[in-house]
Amino acid sequence: MNLLPGINLNVTVAGHATQGEYALVEAVVADGTEIPPHVAQLEDVILHVLHGELALVVDREPSTLGTGATVVLERGVPRRLTATRPTRVLALITPAGLEQLLTVIADPATDPDDRAALLAVGGVQTVPAA
Repeated sequence: MNLLPGINLNVTVAGHATQGEYALVEAVVADGTEIPPHVAQLEDVILHVLHGELALVVDREPSTLGTGATVVLERGVPRRLTATRPTRVLALITPAGLEQLLTVIADPATDPDDRAALLAVGGVQTVPAA
């Protein structure tokens, strides 16, 4: 499923299979693709870079994650991610639920103006770039 241009997602383990405890999503991210600044209010996300590189800004602190690196993105903390080269990432989402939202907003039939509203309902707010 294509979430944004440059991101292809595969829900490896959906929340319904874990009674909502967690979900596991694999993302293949094209070089230069940015996930804009946002705050997830409901879920913690653990990212593990299988290969490639991500530039992160988490709570205004920049860092770089390369192959084999892992980071915990806690709920309520602003973050921005950019693939600095083609990257493949595993995301463990706890509790589950965000993977269902990603499926809806990834649908090409979803109106672009509706995506922000859907994200907000799902507890994800966009934030201005710092």
